[in-house]
Amino acid sequence: MDIELFKTFLEVNKTRHFGKASENLYLTQAAVSARIKQLEESLGVNLFVRARNNIQLTPEGERLLPHAETMLTAWSRARQEVALKQEQKHQLSVGTTAGLWRFLLQDKLANIQQNHPELALRAEAHSAEELVKLLQEGIIDLALLFDPVELTDFTARPLGKFTLKLVSTQEGTSTKEALQSNYVYVDWGTAFSLFHAKKFADLPAPALHTNMASIAESFIRQQQGSAYLPQALLTSEASEQLIPVAGSPSFSRDIYAVFRSGTEKTKHLAGILELLTLEP
Repeated sequence: MDIELFKTFLEVNKTRHFGKASENLYLTQAAVSARIKQLEESLGVNLFVRARNNIQLTPEGERLLPHAETMLTAWSRARQEVALKQEQKHQLSVGTTAGLWRFLLQDKLANIQQNHPELALRAEAHSAEELVKLLQEGIIDLALLFDPVELTDFTARPLGKFTLKLVSTQEGTSTKEALQSNYVYVDWGTAFSLFHAKKFADLPAPALHTNMASIAESFIRQQQGSAYLPQALLTSEASEQLIPVAGSPSFSRDIYAVFRSGTEKTKHLAGILELLTLEP
């Protein structure tokens, strides 16, 4: 089946408008409509409920959506793997959350590339749930996760500790003061939420709640506040103005490398995992 049909389906779903989809795809509106009709006829179902200025997915369209996304991702990866440079023998797709890339892992990519020039690297950021799904579907080869996901035929190997520290932009701030003045709560997952609730049961509402640590970092620098951020940030070039709050409890979690066991690419992972291992 023509992959362009699925690309058009996803664009119409994204814009919920045939005209806007046609502009984004550099097609005529008639061509977009024809592609959707062709896909519907091939599947024998209606994919959209068409009303004036209100295009919605049908239940069948909802069910097709994740499959269409998977097919486009797999096609993109296949094209890249076929077109590898002569000196590159394999493609390795590594995925983790945006926060872990930003604060712990993105600087390691250059080191991997230098040590393994035979690999064509692909780096992706997704939620933990999406990473597990992509692993199972074979879209990514290696996921870096907080939890050692128990999946048949998959291996979970610990890489080290990820430690969060309460930091402030104000020197000499106490824990109580840090949590009461422009404190940003960063959602680091369920385990951190339980730790936070146990340690700070009577905490007032934070100034900002976010699941993006980079947003928290920017906010407290501008507003003179505090947040729980990765300890690794304190030893980086970006540590200016960020001061650990003395006496405050820290939080640590293990990070695991999860990958499918017994595949051709597994034998290439030993050196990669060594380079990804976190310093104690």
